Amino acid sequence: MRALRPVPVVLPDVVHRDALSSLAWAGLHLDGLLAPLWGDASATAGAPSDAERRALALAPLVPARGTVGRLAAAWVHTGLHPPDHVDVLVPSGGRRTDPHRRRRAAEAVLDDRDVLVVGGVRVTTVLRTGVDVARWVPDATAVPALRALVDAGLDADAALAELGRFGGHRGVVRAARLLTGLRPTRQGCGRQARMTGSSDAFAPVMR
Repeated sequence: MRALRPVPVVLPDVVHRDALSSLAWAGLHLDGLLAPLWGDASATAGAPSDAERRALALAPLVPARGTVGRLAAAWVHTGLHPPDHVDVLVPSGGRRTDPHRRRRAAEAVLDDRDVLVVGGVRVTTVLRTGVDVARWVPDATAVPALRALVDAGLDADAALAELGRFGGHRGVVRAARLLTGLRPTRQGCGRQARMTGSSDAFAPVMR
């Protein structure tokens, strides 16, 4: 008789905790087949942590009418500074999102240009994410997230121009300050250009 060969385990790119028994979940991690990704989601070990996998990790917390935004969207785009909850943006006037300890919902008006689909999940674009982070997230957390978004393609001048859509609304003045701090500048002839997004550029202004 020929010896039976073990059937290889084939896993999806992202596995959620509630998809497996406690024993299987623990065993796959102990065997090195799964690696923690975010919250109750893990990724196939050795696979690159890309935007699609990060979006899939958040997917169960995003209702069909919702869009991942703010710090959660920044993490999807950059892979840096994982959020402690998912910011879900929903249309105004719709049914309220069910409460969840890892989800915070906020109403927002989003155009088609503000949203892209990553791994089947709606996520705000890098540009809209940068604007929203600058408007709504406290400085200490917003600054590193914005710097990471610049590395992911955020254009500070385009983001400043985008603020014109929100004139008269909350957070626009502080957002302009933070986004202005991301613009490149040259100090002195022949000196190397640097980002004004360095820590001194974001120091509080004493009045």
